[in-house]
Parts: sequence; structure tokens; C-alpha cells
Amino acid sequence: MENRKSKRSVRMALVLSAAVAGSALIGWGGLAAWQAYTQNNGNAFSVASLSHTNVANGGVTCNSTNSSATAASTPCSVIVSGSSLTSGWTGSTGTVVITDTGALPSTFSVSTPAAPTGALCPALNLTITGADSVTPYVSQTGIAAISATPLNTSSGSTAWAQTTSNTFSFHVTPESGFSTDNSVPGESCNFNVLFTQSA
Repeated sequence: MENRKSKRSVRMALVLSAAVAGSALIGWGGLAAWQAYTQNNGNAFSVASLSHTNVANGGVTCNSTNSSATAASTPCSVIVSGSSLTSGWTGSTGTVVITDTGALPSTFSVSTPAAPTGALCPALNLTITGADSVTPYVSQTGIAAISATPLNTSSGSTAWAQTTSNTFSFHVTPESGFSTDNSVPGESCNFNVLFTQSA
């Protein structure tokens, strides 16, 4: 009788132990399932863009680049030109529209990245005017190098707002004596134009 009671006590202890262990496992599992989260993604910073477009004579739109070397290797359309000039030639005119497409107010300047080449250059005049046509930005007797020259918008401000455009006219005319200059026949004049945007 005593032996049977003892076995029953042992069995009861085992059952109770198993129950306690099971409830402990369930308890820990239950606690692990109770979780809450919040997450804030996308915390980032960037610099505003600086860009413009260049459209010569209403042609192809040329987008700016952040490298002057890249701009030189992928140039925009020709602004002004003339071929087979004769003594009756009175000049050529071309236009370029510069539009600020970036997110920063910025200033623009025009220059020649290298000196013009060719014996014809001293026999030609170059004038660059803006849309306001008030004062020429460049006026040369004999086409020569142009140092960086600030360009104003029609309203007279040097800082262009985003999407502000301005049209610049390039006038190349014969210098006095062009028709009688014996050194000119067969010669040429070449120059590149660089627009620089800064903010």
C-alpha cells in the first residue's frame, strides 16, 4: 500500500513537473511573440542641381555638363558661320538661347576656351549682345580671345532664377579693308564659345 502510494506520488510529481515546464515554455514563447516596431527610412541629404540648356539657332537642345573637358568633346551646335566669303559679304548672325534648368539661382559668363585661330580673324569683327540689346557684352575689331564676360538677363540681374532664359546674338562682320586685304583669300578663322554657369 505504502509502495503504491509512493509510486503515485512520484507519478504526480512528474506530471506536475511536466506541466510547470510546459507552461514555462509557453510563457517564454508567448513573451517572444509580443513585439512592436517603428522605422524611419530615407533620412538623406543632397546638393541642389546646377544645369542649363544651350540651343543655337532654334536647333538641337544641348544639356550642360559638370566637366569642361566633356563639354569640349561633345560640343553644342554652331552659333555663327560663313563659308566662301567674297568682297560682297556683309556679315553673318546667329543666336543661342541659354536657359537655367537647375534648382539654384546662378550666374553665366561667355568666353573663348582657347584663342581663335586663322589669319582671317584679324579681318573680322565680333559683337555679342543679349536680348535686352542695350549694351554689347563683347565688341571686337578683329576676332580675338574673350575672357570670361558676365552675362545679364533682360531684367539686368546677373543671377538667373530657375527656368529663366536669355537669347544672345553673335554678329560677325567684315572689318574695314576686308575686300582689299590680299592676305585674306584662302584663309580662315575658327573660334569656340564656352558658356560657364556658376552658383
